[in-house]
Amino acid sequence: MKLEDKYKLLKFLEMRYIMFLFLCVAFTTIPLFAQTPAISKKYSDAEIAEIISRYKNSRSTDVRVSGDLLQKFRTDFPDAKCVEWETNGEIYEVEFKIKLSDAEAYYDKEGNLLMYKLEISEKHLPAIVKTAAEAKYPKYRFDDIDKVVKGSRTFYKIEMELKKSEVKMVISETGEIIR
Repeated sequence: MKLEDKYKLLKFLEMRYIMFLFLCVAFTTIPLFAQTPAISKKYSDAEIAEIISRYKNSRSTDVRVSGDLLQKFRTDFPDAKCVEWETNGEIYEVEFKIKLSDAEAYYDKEGNLLMYKLEISEKHLPAIVKTAAEAKYPKYRFDDIDKVVKGSRTFYKIEMELKKSEVKMVISETGEIIR
């Protein structure tokens, strides 16, 4: 192989590597949702909490969803994959993945989105929330983080660990530790 050909090959491989790095950075920094799904205003926060609680304490069965409810879900979460539905007849729970993150959402039978939960990484955690968690447990590291949008409220369920010790907390989007 000529020296000129080796140089061209090296430049080609270098360009591929740069593209690979660019794509890695791009896919790890873009938000998980292109848009934020709108929670229905039909119910108050207290009503949504009660409906979700009733659903979690009921017996649900797997179901195949179609029509308006499926269309609403596809509009709310266009990048959802690995979708599984369950219902108790009143509420529909859907578990799915967006990119590599686990997610779930709850709809009523009319297709009103009541809440959704998305697993996020530490880098997607708002600074005010991260600061509150680190101030409470300064030596701990983030383990699992879920962003929860329920009614008009957004909060973060956070698990942190230090060696074999684990703590769980819920922090509002304003950085207030709820529990």
